Amino acid sequence: MDNFYLLVISVLFLLLAGFLIFYFQTQQNFKDLADKLNEIQHPHTGVRSSESLKHELAVQYDVLVLLEAEISKSQREFLTEPELQTFDVARHKIKASIAGLKANGDWIGLPFEHEWVEMLDRLPNVLALYRKAEADKQARELAKEASDASQS
Repeated sequence: MDNFYLLVISVLFLLLAGFLIFYFQTQQNFKDLADKLNEIQHPHTGVRSSESLKHELAVQYDVLVLLEAEISKSQREFLTEPELQTFDVARHKIKASIAGLKANGDWIGLPFEHEWVEMLDRLPNVLALYRKAEADKQARELAKEASDASQS
């Protein structure tokens, strides 16, 4: 009977060891995948100094603030195509600068530094018009696909 308990405990121990090995291998694979996705989303063209990253962040945020001021002044209801491209470029560069600052360990955070979403909260007109332009663009694409499908 003692041998039976010893056999059961040995089998359970082997199953536990196998499970732990599988678990840690899976976690390592998830970490590698997350690192690759982060690199794709925020590519680093090399190590940049924190000062250059902060400068780039400030320049791009200023571009968006100027766009917000112009929209507020002129009371427009749309963004032009160059303004949409400016918004996309600024968003990409701001996110890359924030990621670079975090990678360098120089990200302070609130209340001194703002994430991309917090910056957008300070640009309500630009954000509303950008969302409207993107919704219109998607509606046109869906209408085009529907008309192409009906012609087929």
